Amino acid sequence: MMEQIAEQWAHARETFPELLSLLMNISAALVILFFGLIFARWMRRRLRNSKIGSGHIDATLKPVIATSIFYLILAVTFYAFLTKLGVPSTSLLAVFGAAGLGIALALKDTLSNIAAGVMLLFLRPLKIGEFAETSNYAGTVVEIGLFATTLKNLEGIFIYVPNSEVWRNRLQNFSRHSERKFIETIGVGYDSDLQKTKALLLDVMQNTPDIMNTPTPPECYIMNFGDSAITVSCRCWLPADNWLLRASNLRIDIKSALDKEGIDIPFPQRVVTTKAG
Repeated sequence: MMEQIAEQWAHARETFPELLSLLMNISAALVILFFGLIFARWMRRRLRNSKIGSGHIDATLKPVIATSIFYLILAVTFYAFLTKLGVPSTSLLAVFGAAGLGIALALKDTLSNIAAGVMLLFLRPLKIGEFAETSNYAGTVVEIGLFATTLKNLEGIFIYVPNSEVWRNRLQNFSRHSERKFIETIGVGYDSDLQKTKALLLDVMQNTPDIMNTPTPPECYIMNFGDSAITVSCRCWLPADNWLLRASNLRIDIKSALDKEGIDIPFPQRVVTTKAG
């Protein structure tokens, strides 16, 4: 009996250092995982909100840089976590490679969004704060991320558009230039004096507040003869900021001037002739 107890005690003494080492490795791995996750989140939040380097780093790039560093820290954390548990580094590289191939095949649409996001950030058709319109959505750019572009529309609703949809479709940026051309088509009656009408519309545009004479001064053209009206096109350059208000005020001025001079804007009409018998 004493011999068996002595053997068990000797075996326990031999295995205790190994067990203690295993427990310490597991504890250290969990500590690495815990603090790695906390540090990754802290760095992402810090880079998003930090003003350090704001004069050199475009605000459009900050969310992408923050997200990329977040995932990089996560990858390093998991690698250190598994290595501390005793998984061979060569096996990890093989597993990561196979997993990366499988993820790439399974998430090809997501990868296309990432590729489109890289192109948006590289070619810069959009920047944060600019008002843009895609084929289906319109709004102010809030963020260009790795996977989606966030817009805030005129109703204050946030819209998340996949980067691939933004990149492959028609894209209009209304805020890139400081000026924007106002073009309005008006129909006037056939009994109108066209020279008088043209001079009147040019005078209204030239007396509009904040009118811009560059790249071109205000223009007015007789475009065509329609079924019930003669089409006149008014064109001038206005500042791009507060565009809806500026364009609305100019339309009001045009309508008031036409009414004051008795120039009619006819409704669409057709003349129908009937023959008896």
